[in-house]
Amino acid sequence: MAPGVRRIPVTEDGLTATLFLPAGNGPFPGLLDLWGGGGPLVEYRAALLASNGIASMALNYLTPKTTMETGKMVDNQYFEKAYKFLQQHPQICDSRIAMLGLSLGSAFTLKMAVYSQVMKLRCAVCIGGSHVQPVDGSVEQVLDYMNKNAEKTRFSENNEMIWRDLLLPIPTDPSFKVDVGRLQCPLMLVVSEDDQNWPTSESAKDMKEMMEQAGNSHLLTILSYPNAGHLIEPPYTPHVRISMFRTVGTLEKSKSLADCRLMHQNQELHLHGSCLLCLQ
Repeated sequence: MAPGVRRIPVTEDGLTATLFLPAGNGPFPGLLDLWGGGGPLVEYRAALLASNGIASMALNYLTPKTTMETGKMVDNQYFEKAYKFLQQHPQICDSRIAMLGLSLGSAFTLKMAVYSQVMKLRCAVCIGGSHVQPVDGSVEQVLDYMNKNAEKTRFSENNEMIWRDLLLPIPTDPSFKVDVGRLQCPLMLVVSEDDQNWPTSESAKDMKEMMEQAGNSHLLTILSYPNAGHLIEPPYTPHVRISMFRTVGTLEKSKSLADCRLMHQNQELHLHGSCLLCLQ
């Protein structure tokens, strides 16, 4: 956080989020920031963006307070509530709101950018993600879709877990990939060419073809990085290979590599971005 940046916890309308406002009075361009499956409320990127003049709200969509209290995962209207909060904020320009998604967060960024009747995004940015998902699915249904393909998980010779096949081959059924040909705002895809978690290269190629066929490829920018792994993070972000994690279903913390291995043997849904095995 730069001097003058304000950190504001947000709990209105059932949200669990943190808004970072730049120094000054605004109005500022706004951003809804979605991290991936490895963290509930990850704030550092939103803080960095606010330090550079963008009012950014980090949103917890996997383990928000409402999920903790009810055991039910949020629906897609949750993202629209977050957008409306930014839109109605007196220091945010309501016509200049974007959405940024990393990994799993990119799935919902693409879905909302295309299908939401509420969210009129100025632009969307997806880092290390894919458009492959049940297009009518909620957060829980998207995770279930990935979990059903868990048998496609494989290991490298160094016992490193490879998840990218869970979404391959790219489906031809339009009900299982976001129709980016309907996009009406600019889209930037940040692609890691050696991504072993998500098929980001294949997804970006397919999205480009879809947009070319639909006549809106002028809205697309692709930044592709050879030899880059799954997470492309802000400069000077620490690299952490092993951490504790909580399962989506039970919210229980795993204490050992053996616990993680048991989760995979049972094909249980979990936050793979923080799993000991997934991070090896």
